[in-house]
Amino acid sequence: MDAKKRATVRAVTGETLEIQELWNGRRICLIFLRQLGCRWCRKQVAEFVESGLAARLKKHDVHLVCVSLGKVEQAKRWLDITRFEGELYVDEKTYGDPSMGVEPPQSESYGIFSLKRSVSALRLDDPDASKLAAETALQYPDLEELAEKDGTMTIWPGDVFQTGGAFVLGPGNVCDFAYRSKFAGDHPSISDLVQYSIGLEEATGEEIIYDSTRAWLKWMRMEGKVMVGFGGSIVSDTATQRLIVGATSVWKKFGLALGVGLAGGILGLKLQGEGARKGNAATRINFLGYTLGSLVAFSSLKQSYLALTKRRIKYLKPSDITLLTPIDIDRKVLENGMPECDCGETMASMPMLGLREPSDAVEGKAMRRQRSETWSAEFESSNEFQTTLCYVREFLAKPHPSVGRGGPVCPFVPTSLKKNSIYMSVIRTSTLVDGEALGQNKEEIVRKILVKLLQDFVPVFLGLEPSKGRLRQFKAVILVFPDVKSSQAHEIIDAVQVQAKPFFVEKGLMVGEFHETNNASGLRNDNFFPLRTRHPCLAIRHMVPGDFVFMTLDDYPLDLKSKLLKGFLDVFGDDDKPQVAEAREKLRETEERLAKGEK
Repeated sequence: MDAKKRATVRAVTGETLEIQELWNGRRICLIFLRQLGCRWCRKQVAEFVESGLAARLKKHDVHLVCVSLGKVEQAKRWLDITRFEGELYVDEKTYGDPSMGVEPPQSESYGIFSLKRSVSALRLDDPDASKLAAETALQYPDLEELAEKDGTMTIWPGDVFQTGGAFVLGPGNVCDFAYRSKFAGDHPSISDLVQYSIGLEEATGEEIIYDSTRAWLKWMRMEGKVMVGFGGSIVSDTATQRLIVGATSVWKKFGLALGVGLAGGILGLKLQGEGARKGNAATRINFLGYTLGSLVAFSSLKQSYLALTKRRIKYLKPSDITLLTPIDIDRKVLENGMPECDCGETMASMPMLGLREPSDAVEGKAMRRQRSETWSAEFESSNEFQTTLCYVREFLAKPHPSVGRGGPVCPFVPTSLKKNSIYMSVIRTSTLVDGEALGQNKEEIVRKILVKLLQDFVPVFLGLEPSKGRLRQFKAVILVFPDVKSSQAHEIIDAVQVQAKPFFVEKGLMVGEFHETNNASGLRNDNFFPLRTRHPCLAIRHMVPGDFVFMTLDDYPLDLKSKLLKGFLDVFGDDDKPQVAEAREKLRETEERLAKGEK
């Protein structure tokens, strides 16, 4: 990893940290100052101190952190002068000589957040800006005592052409607020910093809805059913359609081969006409043309038939799966370049640490990347890891009024992100079957492979940390299947979930299905569909008592409902909880109906 990909900052104690370590295990409001001698930064920090910002955030377990250009000794003096109550770190890898202009490279930590750096940021040609700068300097003069002198040149403790910014970051690399200053003195309001840091309207205590959450809701159409059929944009494949496609492929190839054969024959006839005086030579050439053409036609037809009828199944084993946690994913993105960012509240576009802006995240557009900007071996990749992780961070971990209750959409996800106990893997299904039998169901082949994979994966899941105690309930594995089309999701993803669920429940586990056309509604809102994702997924987690509601739905066959209820009681039968008592009663009713011959 080169230096740029290992951006570091230093604490006033002298400790050196990689910048992402500032928020890996906690939630922070991160403020980038321009440089320690800056008048605008003094004014901004004075507002922090006067408003008691650090203490207000601390009440909600959010830490106020500033990063500035400068040196450690300068930072210590700056703290004495400003009385700043938060944490201060400095990026020492910078240039403070204004005579060098913007020729030196940008500071590393500021660069990965794509903070603006230019001569225009000083607005030297703007009379109004110059007047405001002079007025600000009267109350908050530049700290020249922190600068150095080179003759008549003042060497500031940092890059005078650099602007700052503000971000709200948290465990799992969640970014809920992004503000990049357009010029020196351009800062977000204190109220915005508080609101997006604590996730509440401070005055009323009401939960705010992050822009990224709204965007996901809109893009995935989570407030309306998706109709699947020939009249809509999503059409389900049928066996008949597959047969027609397969047969069409055969006849196309046969036509091509026949054309080659005829061309060979015509060539022979042409040669015969031109060389009639040569007697038997033309006849032999004509015969050779027909023969070669026929062989090509036969060979092509044979290959087409074998490609369609020979199934070459590649079974997947748990050992074939590579699991990555959110921290792993973020680290790989950081090491291999900075793809676009996705943040909750976006006041300016910001490529940062592998996340992407909501406006990009919900458009569903694959973004062209150079090989150096992704760890995928493919030249063009939509990076399914990041997209799915965005759904987890920006939707499941956030509140939304459509849920019908307070708190995040999934109450377990915030802790799972904080504990880094979500594991993800991208599984390619397009390679499972190289050829498809004419008229046979390719989806059925994939279903069988995936069901077996899930069952074989259970011991691996149980061995992942945390493997003991109550923290196990915050562990989850998300398997992403980007090759499964929306039109196939019901036939593959939903079917695999239904077939695997009894096996999982018996072991105290749950398996859930996620895809773009998922019509499973919320428990408290029939018009809210929170399980819609860009890429089809199957998720595995430990069962909790609240899962009882998912085992008593009326659309389950009675025999399957009985298995699910028995599996639930095997896990929680000794618990003194209302769900357990209700499960026993439901099982009794189900068994009676089965005894009567009901299905």
